[in-house]
Amino acid sequence: MAESSASPPETPSAVTSIPKADGHVQRNKRRIQETDFRMEIVTEHSRLQEIIPQWSELASRSIEPNPFYEHWFVLPALRHFPFDPNLRFILIWQSGLRPGEPEKLVAMFPLQRQHKAWQQPLNCDRLWQHDYTYLCTPLVDFENTAIILTEFFKWTRTTACGASFLELPHVHGEGPFQHALLEAMERQAVFSLVSHQYGRALFRRAASAEIYLDQATTSHHRQELRRQRRRLAEQGQFETRELNAGENVDPWVDLFLQLEGGGWKGQQQTALASLSHHAQWFRDVCRAAQERGQLMMLGLFLNGQAIAVKCNFLAGDGGFTFKIGFDEAFAKFSPGVQLEIENIGFAHQKPDLNWLDSCAAPGHFMISRLWPERRTIQRLLVSTGRWGDLSIAARFGLRALRRVIKPPHQTAMSDN
Repeated sequence: MAESSASPPETPSAVTSIPKADGHVQRNKRRIQETDFRMEIVTEHSRLQEIIPQWSELASRSIEPNPFYEHWFVLPALRHFPFDPNLRFILIWQSGLRPGEPEKLVAMFPLQRQHKAWQQPLNCDRLWQHDYTYLCTPLVDFENTAIILTEFFKWTRTTACGASFLELPHVHGEGPFQHALLEAMERQAVFSLVSHQYGRALFRRAASAEIYLDQATTSHHRQELRRQRRRLAEQGQFETRELNAGENVDPWVDLFLQLEGGGWKGQQQTALASLSHHAQWFRDVCRAAQERGQLMMLGLFLNGQAIAVKCNFLAGDGGFTFKIGFDEAFAKFSPGVQLEIENIGFAHQKPDLNWLDSCAAPGHFMISRLWPERRTIQRLLVSTGRWGDLSIAARFGLRALRRVIKPPHQTAMSDN
């Protein structure tokens, strides 16, 4: 349980390395006032189109990067996925600190209203995620982060919010955002509960790819991977290719959709290509990310034919693994694992890329072996008033009772 009175840790982020990103940065002499902030509730997509420049600037200044909430990832989803009338974007604007200085967008919270929670008629505002949103940490300016979050929590306790509590799923549970979040909740005496938490596989670069693999894998594992690679090379011309800057991304998207759709995901109708509007969304996102230099795609090719393709989205000094597809006819050679080994090598060749979030489920067999570090991901419930306090307290009591009745290992992953 994460109580609102907890003191923020002093350790730096395990993932990001943003200077002075502790929620206290104030480069201007004038003290920040409550009146310096303005809340805007946006439900019209046209308004979001209007603020793309400010949105993009906010993403570059965010205390922690999250490409899944950047405009090039969100707007295609609003175009291609079913319309959600319960979705609204809460924008926080800060007035200029000097005369004539324009307002600055300092936070964005995409909230999805749910009218029933825990079998009760309670309104809950949940950070929005669709099928392909693997991180929900909101975009918040790295200057005065705790103050900005405090203003957001003040707003949640007004009638304009209208929810009994907030749900923050899949947010980063350590680092500068978490520190500022704890400080803001303490300022507002907010009652909160971490309802679920797990470690997600994380890659962090070493001095070289060789040193990394020596530290992350056993000698037996490396020997087996080399054997599989030799067997692949015996099949013909074997090479690794990378999408280059300025290159047309459409052929790469076609290859990925074909590989993913031709395997078990295609058979279970969970591949991107299984739904035409999902495939078009992915194409639009990759085009936009490529234009912004935030797309990394790698492929293994045998005799000119792709046998594995993967996609990473870049943000800040790190990146996020999105999807990987491979030809199951070559499964005995582990083409997906071979491509991940290549991914480690290419990542070490990029001086601005320090880490990669796997975006994988906990305990994922393949990536957990190659990426031994972990990034804490949590789901946080935050009360907005008396009804929220009672609901979260009841939820905590129920979970405690279940732990008494059943052993912890039986209940740890079932609190949904």
